[in-house]
Amino acid sequence: MSYLLRPRHLTVLLILLVATFLVAASDPGISVKVRPGDSISYLSFKHLHTYNQEIVSQIKNLNPHIKDLNRIQVGQTVYLPKRKPSTVTAKRGEPVPSAPLPETKKMAAAASQAVATLVEGEVQMMGAETNGWQRLQVNNILKAGDKVQVLERGRLELVLDNRSVLRLAANTTLELKEVERRRQKEKYRFALSIGKMWTRVTRLLGFGSRYQVETPTAITAVQGTVFDLQVGPSQQTRVRVHSGNVQVYNPFAGDLAPGQKVPKLKAPTRVPGPTRISREKWEQLLLGQYQQVTLGREGRSAISAFDLAAARREAWVRWNEARDRDLYGE
Repeated sequence: MSYLLRPRHLTVLLILLVATFLVAASDPGISVKVRPGDSISYLSFKHLHTYNQEIVSQIKNLNPHIKDLNRIQVGQTVYLPKRKPSTVTAKRGEPVPSAPLPETKKMAAAASQAVATLVEGEVQMMGAETNGWQRLQVNNILKAGDKVQVLERGRLELVLDNRSVLRLAANTTLELKEVERRRQKEKYRFALSIGKMWTRVTRLLGFGSRYQVETPTAITAVQGTVFDLQVGPSQQTRVRVHSGNVQVYNPFAGDLAPGQKVPKLKAPTRVPGPTRISREKWEQLLLGQYQQVTLGREGRSAISAFDLAAARREAWVRWNEARDRDLYGE
């Protein structure tokens, strides 16, 4: 027994086929439910591993229901474009390395930037070419020469082009002195004058790449590392290494002035006893995982181990570790 489709049935079938085609053609990509602490730039770095104006335009097209991408709401659904597969991998236990830069003509925003992926409380910025402080908004892009200060009860997260992360606690001031990412070299240099900073650095790519943080009493050089810094009112600096190695230099040594290129990392050396080493007697040292040191203008303490369980009783440490796990999908 044969069955012939009537014109009405053909019309319905045609409509269904067209609808199916349109749904496939307008694939919304990645569907994400917004949680506390999320922003468009944070979700972009987490799921797409990058953030620029081209991606912002794609997200706008995929989310006509969101009027302001800087004001997404908890519980809201956000659609992101699908990420192209990457061939860059990380060694076990290391942060995900930075991905190669896309072709310049495909980038709607230049590299060499830091994106404010989370802003809580009162956070201010001063541009390299401005004289006054202004309120920093989430998703804002910072460049070399910009300064930020996190006021009381504030908190700030910055993600770099290579997915390295800097987080600043309340009462912290930081200057972005050098933020450069080219195809064959990455150079990042920051000046922390006071406050607390947590940073997770991806494995840099390219000969001569470096990631350096300066404080009033130390210069740190790292790669593929998780560590936190604290600079007190007396300009005393505490460095704690949670993963990897941190090379620390004496900024008062004649051949290691702030801003100079630092030597390559050297093998760790044993430091005897819990004594204080004068400023004149040290130039550089290497901290390994779960080691710390305190540095002042009068000198530094000996390297010692810190209790990770005790450190994790600090809300600051717990929040940063949880944030890292979420961002890097661990």
